[in-house]
Amino acid sequence: MLTNNLGLKLLSIIAAVMLWLIIVSIDDPVIYQDFSGIRVTMLNEDTVTHKDKVYRIEDNSDIISIRVQAKRSVVEKLSAEDFTATADMEKNIKLDNLVGIEVTCNSRKVRTSDILNITKSRENVVIRIEDASSEQFNVVVNETGQEGEGYMVGTAVPEQSLIQISGPASVIEEIRRVEVDLNKTGFTTDQIKNCEIKIYDNANNPIDTTYLEYNGKTTGMNVHVTMYKKKIVRIRVDYTGTPEQGYSFKELTFKPETLEIAGTTEDIADLREITIPGEAVNIDGITEDTQINVDVTKYLPENIRLADEKDASVAVEITLEKKQGKTVRIPVEDIELENVPRGLEVDFDKLKEVEIIVMGTSAELTELDENEVSVSMNLEGYSRAGTYTKALDVEVPDVYSLMQETQVEFRLVKRTSTGSNR
Repeated sequence: MLTNNLGLKLLSIIAAVMLWLIIVSIDDPVIYQDFSGIRVTMLNEDTVTHKDKVYRIEDNSDIISIRVQAKRSVVEKLSAEDFTATADMEKNIKLDNLVGIEVTCNSRKVRTSDILNITKSRENVVIRIEDASSEQFNVVVNETGQEGEGYMVGTAVPEQSLIQISGPASVIEEIRRVEVDLNKTGFTTDQIKNCEIKIYDNANNPIDTTYLEYNGKTTGMNVHVTMYKKKIVRIRVDYTGTPEQGYSFKELTFKPETLEIAGTTEDIADLREITIPGEAVNIDGITEDTQINVDVTKYLPENIRLADEKDASVAVEITLEKKQGKTVRIPVEDIELENVPRGLEVDFDKLKEVEIIVMGTSAELTELDENEVSVSMNLEGYSRAGTYTKALDVEVPDVYSLMQETQVEFRLVKRTSTGSNR
């Protein structure tokens, strides 16, 4: 039965559809159409703000949607941009926190009378009125991105180090940090960059700036950028002091041996090394190998900085060597006698030589020339014959030391010969 007269049946369906379209077109029925994302414009705000008060809109209640009732031919000509929503804070404020919303159609394509009804998704904008506040905050430059190869940002100075921010007291109290974001990607030359202002609370969350004013700043803040060129230089380390007696300085090593610094082209042109002075590495009295960490930033020339602040520490290693002793025998006749009393002479009796123990490293003692060891005895203050004990005056080259003083026993006796008075 379905297939009988199939062509005639299809023709009947098509004719019915066409008839319905004709009727609808002629009849132009009333329909409903929704429009969303319409922002409410607040009017006469000075009704609140002139009393040292400010307001802010709660819960995005200034964004509404509407449902329009009109004939199809009218609705088809409309869009959300054809409607204006306003909330007059002088005429329509209710309960101190509600402002009535009015919606009008401003389209030139239709007449106002053609719209039968407009239904709003909400009737009021919800506001919060509170005291106005104003406070100054430091401006910090937050650098992001990577500079051009071989360069780094030397200084990034905002045009204002302080910024006055005004707005609701509750919002001002939340502010903990004000930043301007500097994207330094590819920078190789000095420049001025306009950067976005961002405000954060104590938990590092961004603060809504809708109701804040920035001392006249609306589009951002200029940051003056000075670029530094990088350069690798040597490190030189000096030291002062001497180890405890019985120990000798052997070696000083340090890491790193080079440093990457940065500065203007003029400032780094003649810079070849960074010197850590002896005052920073004092080895007085040490008795074992010692490591000293030195903050090299203290010794950078003016206007020079590290390419990476993590390289600030230089590890200096001081290696000691325990001294050894070598006995040097000096014949008593080689002892230089000074200020021998007149008419007396020195008699060492059976003493033929004295032993001097010279201290030094094994390498130093191998090179010791015993002829460089001089021994003397000053008899100033002695005037009578008798038996005495006295420490000898011993001189050795600076790299050596003496294990202990050497004392000798001698007699002052009447001179029995006409020999020279040593």
